[in-house]
Amino acid sequence: MRFSARLLTFASLALASATFTACSDDKNEVTPDAPKYEVPVTYNFANVNYSGQQARLAMLGELDTYIKTANTGAVLDAQKLQNMYANTNSPFAAAELNTAGKQLRDKTLSTVQAEYDGYLKDVATASLSAKLPAINGTAGILTSTDGTKKYLVNAKGVELGQLIQKGLMGAVFYYQTVDTYLTDDKIGSAVDNKTVKPGEGTTMEHHWDEAFGYFGAPVDFPTNVTGLKYWANYSNQVDPALKLNKALMDAFLKGRAAISNNDMAGKNEAAATLRTNWETLVASSAIHELNAAKGVVADQALKSHYLSEARGFVMGLRYKKDRKISDATYAQVMTKLGDNFYATTGADINDALNLLSSAYGLDAIKGSI
Repeated sequence: MRFSARLLTFASLALASATFTACSDDKNEVTPDAPKYEVPVTYNFANVNYSGQQARLAMLGELDTYIKTANTGAVLDAQKLQNMYANTNSPFAAAELNTAGKQLRDKTLSTVQAEYDGYLKDVATASLSAKLPAINGTAGILTSTDGTKKYLVNAKGVELGQLIQKGLMGAVFYYQTVDTYLTDDKIGSAVDNKTVKPGEGTTMEHHWDEAFGYFGAPVDFPTNVTGLKYWANYSNQVDPALKLNKALMDAFLKGRAAISNNDMAGKNEAAATLRTNWETLVASSAIHELNAAKGVVADQALKSHYLSEARGFVMGLRYKKDRKISDATYAQVMTKLGDNFYATTGADINDALNLLSSAYGLDAIKGSI
C-alpha cells in the first residue's frame, strides 16, 4: 500500500497522544529526580516468565486448527471443543498443554464465557452439514467463486470458527492485558516491586511480562517479524499505515525497564500508551477486514469470511472499560454488520467501516489499513 508521509505523521502523532493514566494512585508517580537507566532494544530482562500466556496462545492455535477441519468436511466433536476451551480431559495434541494448568475459559471475561460456550456448541452443530453446500437459512460449506476457498458457515452465513478465534483474541488476550495486567490491580502502588522471585522477578515485573506474553511477539520485535502470533501479527499487517509495531514494542520495553528501576511515572506512561494503542489496533484490525470485505461483496464465501473476522474484532472493543468508542456507536457498527451476512450489503460494510474510522480518528488513512 502507498500513502504519503503526511498521513504517516498524522497517524503517528495521533497514536502517540495517549493521556490515560493506568496507575494514578502511585505515591511516587511524580519524582523530581527521575531515575537514570537504559531501556534495552529487545525484551531480554532478568527473571522473565510468561509461559502461561504462551500456553494459551498455543491452545487457541490448536482449537482454531481443529475447527478448521470442518472446512473440508469433518464433523466436530462438541465435547472436545468444550474440553479444549477449558483444558479438561487432555484434549490437546501438544502434551505439555494438557498438563500446563492453564486454560482459555477461566481467563475469558466472565460476562461472555457463556457466549463463547454457545459459539462452540453452534460450530459443532453447523459441522453436521459440513459436506453440504451452504445457502441462506441452511448451514454448510461456502465455496469461493474461484473454487480455492471453502468455509463452514452457519445458517446465517457466519463463519463461526473465525468469530471464535478473533473473539477470544479480544475476550482473553486483549482483555487480560488492557483491563487486568495494565491496571492498578496488577501494576499499581500496592503491588510488590521489591521481592524478587528467581525466574519471575517482582510481582509487578511478572505482571508486566505476562501482558507482553499476550501480545504474541518475539523478544526482538519488530526487527524480527517471524512467527508472530495473533495481535502481534495484526499489528504487523496494519503497520504500514499506523506504525504500531514500534510504538507498542517501545512501550513494552520502556515499562518493564521503568518497573525494574522503580520509575513509576515512566511505567504509568508506558501503560497508558499500550492501552490506548492496543485499542486502536483492535479497531484497525476490524477496519482491515472490512476493507477486504468491501472488495469481494459478490463472492459470498469471501464476504462471509472477512465479515466474520471483522465482527469478532469489533466484539473485542467491548472488553476495555474506558474504551474510546461509545456504546451507541458500537451498537451502530454491529447493526450495520448484521447477524445474517447474506443480507449485509456493500453499503452496510462501508458504513460500519466509516463509523469505526471516525470513532478512532482514522478517517485520513482508513483506505490504507
